[in-house]
Amino acid sequence: MDKKKEYLIGDVSRIVGLSRDALRFYEKKGIIHAKKKENGYRYFSDEDIYRLMCIVYRRKMNDSLEEIKDFVKDDKPVAHMRQHLERRIGEEEEEICRRRQTIARLKLSIHDMENIEAYEGKCVLKELPAAYILATCEDLYDSLRQWFSMSSEVSGLDMAYFYNVFSMRNGMLENEGTQLLIYKGLEPFINSGFDLSACLSTEPLPCVYRVEASKDLLPDAAAAETMADWASSQGFVPTGVFYSNNMTSFLGEDTNIYYLELYMPVIPAGKQK
Repeated sequence: MDKKKEYLIGDVSRIVGLSRDALRFYEKKGIIHAKKKENGYRYFSDEDIYRLMCIVYRRKMNDSLEEIKDFVKDDKPVAHMRQHLERRIGEEEEEICRRRQTIARLKLSIHDMENIEAYEGKCVLKELPAAYILATCEDLYDSLRQWFSMSSEVSGLDMAYFYNVFSMRNGMLENEGTQLLIYKGLEPFINSGFDLSACLSTEPLPCVYRVEASKDLLPDAAAAETMADWASSQGFVPTGVFYSNNMTSFLGEDTNIYYLELYMPVIPAGKQK
């Protein structure tokens, strides 16, 4: 019979790629067991090397140390282990979903920054985004309450934007309410239990588009007048509806800067009723 090999802690560290401190930690937790010889040195066995392989593998499955300690105990039924693995798969899938949502939020913010850089203070023709209407609220502050309620119940709905709706009359903007919109294309990042297809959708209306930096959450009539003048110069007339999206904000100690996406639906001159 082959003589069993014995390893000093430095040998084990080189073999398994763990630091001495990590090995001492696992030993302290009772996961591996060194035997102290008469010479005062502590030795590890081939069995400890194997146990460490199992531990390293379990750590790569994101098992906690407590879960690993449970794993190395005796008399565990296979069913117990299978249930643990199924639970861990569910946890990892939930984490993947959270990470994907985080990336989606980051991409939305990058898109907002690109629009600011490209369109701040400029007028162009652009369609109203294709989106699902999650809620139609009395005003911006009512929509904020709705946002908190919906996003706490359904993961992913926090990616909704606040579209304030105005009517244009006699050079003035009259607030007609606020819509919470989720852009189409974000469906994979919304909790699967929420049916977006049951929501109404925006119409792809041709609009004069502009980005404005503002100290107020809502636009002023001067911005709408500027956009109406530009529309007229391009051979379009406003339909009388105006949208302001609170796209992103830079919050300071004393002053906040709100970047507003402004959409003014238009039709070619001569086609209005």
